[in-house]
Amino acid sequence: MATSSSLQQFKEMGESLGLAGAELLEFMKEQQALERAERQAEREAKEKEREEKEKDREHREKEMKFHQAEAAEKEKERQEEERKRQAEAAEKEKERQEKERIGLCSV
Repeated sequence: MATSSSLQQFKEMGESLGLAGAELLEFMKEQQALERAERQAEREAKEKEREEKEKDREHREKEMKFHQAEAAEKEKERQEEERKRQAEAAEKEKERQEKERIGLCSV
């Protein structure tokens, strides 16, 4: 809604253009409508900007979760490979000890 100071400004502006009576009143209404439309456009622009920021934030969050899941999967694979390597090393050590034991027994 137009403030009394903006109404006064519209009146003065209209009068300076030589408007009076119904023409002045119509001019003031048009100026008020323009002002309302400008404020509405500003609100819509701010809302659009807010929505875009929210969309960007959600996208970054999804991207971060994807990378975290990917890193967790790689870590899981690394740990599984390490377990296999340790199991193989333990098996080789067991075989070596068994061969050593057999070798000592036959001497």
